Amino acid sequence: MEITEFNDKLVKEFFEIVNRTMEEVHEHPDYSRSGNNHHLLSPEGKYANKVFGIYLKIKEIKEDLRKIEIFLRRFPLKKFYEENEISHLDYIKYHTEVFYHKSNTLLDLFKLFTNEVYELGYSEKKCTWNNLMKSEAVKDSLSIKVIEYYHKSFEHIIEARNLNTHRGIFKDSKKDDIEAPMMIYKNSEKFNLELNEVFRKMMPKFLLEYKIKKYKNERLLFIKSGNNAAEQYINFFMNVTLPEFLNRAKAKQ
Repeated sequence: MEITEFNDKLVKEFFEIVNRTMEEVHEHPDYSRSGNNHHLLSPEGKYANKVFGIYLKIKEIKEDLRKIEIFLRRFPLKKFYEENEISHLDYIKYHTEVFYHKSNTLLDLFKLFTNEVYELGYSEKKCTWNNLMKSEAVKDSLSIKVIEYYHKSFEHIIEARNLNTHRGIFKDSKKDDIEAPMMIYKNSEKFNLELNEVFRKMMPKFLLEYKIKKYKNERLLFIKSGNNAAEQYINFFMNVTLPEFLNRAKAKQ
């Protein structure tokens, strides 16, 4: 699916406001190189600064999600990792968990961005879906619709993240199927044990290595698909939310 592009005109106007208000502070006679200059910002500048802070976090999450694909493409420093009891499966599991967590963080940042743009005044802790929906200003907005659809699209990933975070559970039957024979091979080598011939024929080492490689490619495809969807949501979310920011920022000039 083709990635929805940012509306260039909206992004240009957004950065023009941010840059102009930052320049106003630097030119202020009370500007300090080492101190906090937030109080020198105009009402428009304070508003733009808060919104821009969340925007940067969303941009960072987008980049982090793409980095996971790069990490998963190969298992670097294999000898070093295995000497430290980190298997290829551990490596894949770790980066899959990062994907779960970053996907959930993006949902939270969408809520925080909406909170700042619409000036709802909720603290980070209280910026919940239920509280957002109490606000007449946003409950019927396109911003809320994007958040709602993002949650529905990523619901299975968010549930996996919640299980992982709160109960230490990582559900993956394919990983489990590979892990058992892999542990048998690892322990037989570690303790110099003779493997059963039936087991060797049932799961030869080359087949196990093939299964690991296939599993890695499946995880990579899954995460790449998720990243493409997340990027489309980010772009569409910005396209429907930035106009509200621009209108409010101009009213503060």
